[in-house]
Amino acid sequence: MFEARGGALDALDYPRFAKETFGITQIDVWNGGFPKEQRADPAFYSELKKRADQAGTKIFLLMAGAVNSEAEDRAKQVAIFKQQIDFAVMLDARFVRVFLDTPKAVERSVSLSRAVAALKPIADYAQSKGLVIVIEPKPNQYSGDGVYLAELAERMDHPALRLMPDFGKMRLDDPYGGTVAMMPYSASVSAKSHEFDADGMSREFDYPRLMKSIVDAGFTGIVSIEYEGKELGPVEGVKATQALLEKLNRK
Repeated sequence: MFEARGGALDALDYPRFAKETFGITQIDVWNGGFPKEQRADPAFYSELKKRADQAGTKIFLLMAGAVNSEAEDRAKQVAIFKQQIDFAVMLDARFVRVFLDTPKAVERSVSLSRAVAALKPIADYAQSKGLVIVIEPKPNQYSGDGVYLAELAERMDHPALRLMPDFGKMRLDDPYGGTVAMMPYSASVSAKSHEFDADGMSREFDYPRLMKSIVDAGFTGIVSIEYEGKELGPVEGVKATQALLEKLNRK
């Protein structure tokens, strides 16, 4: 369920809601927001695709969970993400977003090698299905560092493995340098916001600087709107983020 101020929104109604409320026709969806009993039900994904078509929207990305570089049972982990890739195919999505669990209890170089080993079979399967895996930073991990993720992408050099900068997920490291490092390997961007000042600018990040780094990289893909603040409701927060991005796009 999507919890909105004044009530709840059924996940299947999200495509229509996104278009009618925000005028957005390219949307991403998060499997963790689906009803728990339907997250592994192919019929649910078929119906969600149908609802998206009826609303005149396109689901371009399915947000899945975390790939653990230290997983003991790699085969089981790969099977889980193969299923998510199959669901993304049903949605006619282009991307599957994953986090990368990279505990700092191991050396950085070892972590990179293990991350490559954990991701390659998943990326191989995505490639066989015509999809791309995009990695979003995760705080308190090596992967919260955009430079680490850029090095990982360079090492893998895989056509179905790309990155997805998320401003908020890199705030414990360096969101500015991390974004710049990630952009040559990025296929999507999450423009996360938290709180705003009286002029509608982010109080946490230098948004003009971040968006300039994206433009300077020649990026022409989709910039997702994401709000995780507390001062505004979810709808108002998304609208404030959308207005900020549109303002910067006009400059």
